[in-house]
Amino acid sequence: MAPLAPHGPFPKIPKGSGRLRLGAFVFDGSDLLDIMGPMRIFGEELNTLDMEINFVAATLEPITTSQQVTITPKYLVSDTAQKFDLFFIPGGIGTRAIVKMDELMGYIKTHIEQSTWTMTVCTGAGVLAKTGLIDGYNVTTNKMVFEETTLQGPKVNWIKRARWVQDGKYVTSSGVSAGIDAALYILSELRSTEVAEHIATYIEYTWHRVASEDPFADSYPYTRS
Repeated sequence: MAPLAPHGPFPKIPKGSGRLRLGAFVFDGSDLLDIMGPMRIFGEELNTLDMEINFVAATLEPITTSQQVTITPKYLVSDTAQKFDLFFIPGGIGTRAIVKMDELMGYIKTHIEQSTWTMTVCTGAGVLAKTGLIDGYNVTTNKMVFEETTLQGPKVNWIKRARWVQDGKYVTSSGVSAGIDAALYILSELRSTEVAEHIATYIEYTWHRVASEDPFADSYPYTRS
């Protein structure tokens, strides 16, 4: 399982909560599967999780993923009056520009602070790290660009071998398809392991339930054991 989280267990759904709101931050150069893999899990009608999915961006113009698929956002990330229970940050080459935009990073930080849970995929962990909110936390990211991404958070405890990592309210995952594993983990915590396993079987996906089982870490010199 994930490394022991010194910042506490993953928060449960607060009592009295109605429909949960997910805010997925999207941007030009984000990775399509980083986004849509987890959305497939969270939006699955069979998962019994009442969740509203919203795409959030710097403008309301359609963004273009690295795979040339466009996504139309519903809310501006600058609208911090929109509070999201789960704030989601995907990765992709576009994160290299995002971390250099101070005003935009300020809005992202506010959404993360307001969230009950925050999840990242791939280099989205670099955006999260840049906010300074996860200094001292256990975090992982895409192994292909691990060394580059970790520069965004020198005080973060970066885990080299992990498919995903949970520490407190934060769940960070490795590259691309690892976001599906992390989303299934979150679903298992918010609902049950049985529900997560049912959804994995329904979509014909082999869930990496053991977070430390990362077969791709050995593919790259920096994260190789």
